[in-house]
Amino acid sequence: MLNLDTLLLVQVCVTLLTTALLVASACYTGSPPELRWWALGNLLVSVGLAMTNLDGLPVVLSMVVGYGVIAFGLGLVLRGLRVHCSDTLSWRGVAVITVLALLVSAYFSLIVPSLRARLCFSGFYFALLNWLCAVTIARHGGWRGVIISVIGFTVLGLALFLRGVHMLFHGDPADVPSSLVMGASMLVIPLAQVCIAFGLILMVMWRYAERLRRLSTLDALTGALNRAGLEIHGKRVALRAQRGRRSLAVIMIDVDFFKTINDTYGHPVGDEVLRHLAGILKLELRPYDLLARFGGEEFVLVLDGSDLAAATKVAERLRARIELELVEIDALSVRYTASVGVVSSDQHGYDLIALISAGDAAMYEAKRTGRNRVIGG
Repeated sequence: MLNLDTLLLVQVCVTLLTTALLVASACYTGSPPELRWWALGNLLVSVGLAMTNLDGLPVVLSMVVGYGVIAFGLGLVLRGLRVHCSDTLSWRGVAVITVLALLVSAYFSLIVPSLRARLCFSGFYFALLNWLCAVTIARHGGWRGVIISVIGFTVLGLALFLRGVHMLFHGDPADVPSSLVMGASMLVIPLAQVCIAFGLILMVMWRYAERLRRLSTLDALTGALNRAGLEIHGKRVALRAQRGRRSLAVIMIDVDFFKTINDTYGHPVGDEVLRHLAGILKLELRPYDLLARFGGEEFVLVLDGSDLAAATKVAERLRARIELELVEIDALSVRYTASVGVVSSDQHGYDLIALISAGDAAMYEAKRTGRNRVIGG
């Protein structure tokens, strides 16, 4: 037979350790807000559990306020999860979660005292809150980073729910200490708490890893791929086109007289020109095409499934639109043009470096022959 006192001690120790882990993770400069909500919520759940299990406390504190503190802590955890998933849970929602626990536990503790009813309610209610946490992060997706937390919240909710069912149908409060269901649930709950704590930290780690990956492959000014990103993704696109026996086209675009723009209007205007150009180029992108900032004012488009003729039409359309557009910043209106070089794998093969080199040569030929034109290579 499982010893309930020992399991209760294990549960309390694991709760304190997971709380300490989350608090330590949240206590550094720049920690995401959701991590602080999780840490504070877990801390309050620990306080609430201690209040409900300490002998000698007044009923109002142990059986009413204790349940309210647990509910408030779970509300904060749910709020943190919603924030992590780019959503929100208002303070009114957290207050409703807390007040409902306070009112029902007060009713079954002070007005119509019933240990059985209170234990049933706490089991079902806290199970529901844990399942809401599981659903929140499951809907967010990215299973590689969240699956451990989903399992933890689901299992914890199931353990609490079964405890409530047991009390509902077999619930003689005097038999609780010897109940196999109670003992098993108190064995499962600490394991679920460990899964939740590590899962929450992993979620933050995956988020930061994704941000670092994006920072390492994207140009901060324009949002296009940088050269490292082009090398990584461009090789995949070229290999995919080659395997599918489709043409692969590269369009090189360079802003004409960009140094003059910087010297005349200043670098902030030059930066705005580059952002404006990137925005125009992005409008031509299909889901399987790539846009990268290749140099200072030079961009490259990689078009999967386009031969030289099709890519030249795209390039001419872009050149004409760039010539007609105005860049407006503060009281200034600036026009600019671009020289464009176009090449295709039909003439130069599928090696991306060779294609870019040929496209660069075609683009410089456009500059030598008068600028603001498209040259095919």
